Amino acid sequence: MLLYLRLLRPHQWVKNLLLFVPLFFSGHISLDSFLLVTWGMLCFCIASSLGYIVNDWIDKKRDISHPEKKMRPFAQGTVSFKEGSIIWGGLFFLLLFIILFFNFPASFIFYILLYIILSISYSFYFRNIVLLDIFIVSFGYVLRVLAGGAIAGVQVSKWLFMSIFFLSMVVSIAKRKSEILLLKENALYHRKNLVKYNPEDLSKMLWVMASISIAVYVLYCIEKKNDFIYSVIPATYGIIRFCILAEQGRAADPVRVFFKDLNLMIASLLFLGFLTVKMYIL
Repeated sequence: MLLYLRLLRPHQWVKNLLLFVPLFFSGHISLDSFLLVTWGMLCFCIASSLGYIVNDWIDKKRDISHPEKKMRPFAQGTVSFKEGSIIWGGLFFLLLFIILFFNFPASFIFYILLYIILSISYSFYFRNIVLLDIFIVSFGYVLRVLAGGAIAGVQVSKWLFMSIFFLSMVVSIAKRKSEILLLKENALYHRKNLVKYNPEDLSKMLWVMASISIAVYVLYCIEKKNDFIYSVIPATYGIIRFCILAEQGRAADPVRVFFKDLNLMIASLLFLGFLTVKMYIL
């Protein structure tokens, strides 16, 4: 059972907390809306695991050359194709059941189906196209936010949309940069298009996107006109800290680096804590 659970990559489900972003920034959280978004998050956890299973099966031979991914069940040979297929089918029907049972908005269903299609298409095709692979991964984060807004009935601000998009670009670029530094000469064996990226160009892209994401968030805070601007301080620190870790090759897995780096975690908690106090207490 632990092997099957590892196949689903539950630690990556943290990304699906993005569904709560629109509801959180709306400043009005009710129990009903919170529970509904929670069910929506569960749907995205299942959807993301469907993509991970497909990706890990396709990459099982390449993952052997990766110092961390070689421990994945398909790469180790501890889970067979038949077992993986049964798990994939079970999760897919579970997802359909939850969607039909809760009668989610059509827009939410559209976003989650688009996410699944993009996730599987990425594993088969898009990841081999330089630059487009980064945009596809980034768009996956954006879809989570849009889906969260759709299920909560909250209009996603244009500034918030752009903030999430550019921040997602930072995360995606950082992952490529870290993989190249981590794999070195084995990069070609793990993923062919990695060798087509110039590390220096990735560094430039990383800092440009980081700068834009900070600038856009500043504009979003100014638009809100309720002292949100002070949250820019921990946000800026966190983004710069993450970029530095990426330059050191330590951001190949954004979720793991968040829980491993104390400075990044503290900056994130200060950021969320300040916004929570401003919107829901003061």
